[in-house]
Amino acid sequence: MTRHLPGVALALTLASCGSGPTPVGPEPSRSATGSLLAVEDLPDGYVTSPPQADPEVSRDSAVSVAGCGALIDRFRGGGTGVRFEGGAAGPFLAEEVSADPDAVDVLRQLGTRCAAFTDTDPGGGTTSVTVTDAGLPSLGDESAAVRMAASGGAGDDAYTLGGYLLVVRVGGTTCTLVHFGQPEVDRAETETIARAAVRKLRRPQ
Repeated sequence: MTRHLPGVALALTLASCGSGPTPVGPEPSRSATGSLLAVEDLPDGYVTSPPQADPEVSRDSAVSVAGCGALIDRFRGGGTGVRFEGGAAGPFLAEEVSADPDAVDVLRQLGTRCAAFTDTDPGGGTTSVTVTDAGLPSLGDESAAVRMAASGGAGDDAYTLGGYLLVVRVGGTTCTLVHFGQPEVDRAETETIARAAVRKLRRPQ
């Protein structure tokens, strides 16, 4: 997203997570393009943001709890869907639509396993991450949602950000949303965006 988020940027690929299901890189659904959010579906202030080609956080970093790198990966650059931003410090939003029947269960498992962990980059820099229940209502046919907060650095390089990761299934289509900013984003706005995404998935394609 922006280069001044020193610890984490945005991603939309769910990585392998230990002994649980490992739905890595699911194929986009046939109707993915028409089902994706557009600027006009969002609250005021968002503009389209191109993918970040060079993520700030090395994918060679190590996490203190096995498998929890999958959640950090959600906040790194990449993804095959759409991305939006509402300012230099956020909020940032990314959405990916695919056919992945296991994605909701995977997020539930990670939300339990990864309540608190540390990500350490090859240079020794650390990002502390906490994961809690998002407090969002059930959406679509099935959904899971967590709230993530991350912080690290010191002095002028200190940073804190927070946001939400949601996976919603509507029929055979899965929608993944990441919504975050510095220091955090509004939960009610996250729910508004998620409901807009579900409405779009339910439209005939």
